[in-house]
Formats: sequence, structure tokens, C-alpha cells
Amino acid sequence: MRILSGLQRKNSGELAKDRLRLILIADKTDCSPGMIEMVKEDLAAAVSRYMEIDRRGIQIQIREETAAAGRKIPALYANIPILHMGNKGTF
Repeated sequence: MRILSGLQRKNSGELAKDRLRLILIADKTDCSPGMIEMVKEDLAAAVSRYMEIDRRGIQIQIREETAAAGRKIPALYANIPILHMGNKGTF
């Protein structure tokens, strides 16, 4: 039953929060919201070849990390809800 909870529609507050998060990420990284959406879709397409995922539940973040040389670099983090790990591709 827990899997089905991810299939419910988001309410307007959750949608507004998602949009604001997307705008803040775009502002931090000098990356347009459209570009972030394209990255999100590309990640979804790649991962969905191997397992069933909830495309609407995908969240991405771009954070600053400290590299070995001590300088700050952007890093991409993705949270992709998996619905089923079945044999969907070649493992």
C-alpha cells in the first residue's frame, strides 16, 4: 500500500514548494529551471531502463562540495523513488 501513496497527486502547497526549490537551485547554479528539468528527465529515462521508478517523485539538488584541492565545486544529488526492482533490462 505504501507504493501506491507515491502515485497520488500533489496538492497545491507541495507543487509550490517544488517550484520554489527548482527556482532556488537554478539561482544557485546559474542553471535555468528548464535545464534542470531536462537533467531530471534524462536521469529518469536512464534509470527507468533498469527499474520501474516514480517519475513524479524525482528530486534533484545541486550543492557545493569541497574538492580535494580545497576549492568549491557543484555536485548533483538525485532522489529517485523506485517502485519495482524487477528484471527490466540487462543487469
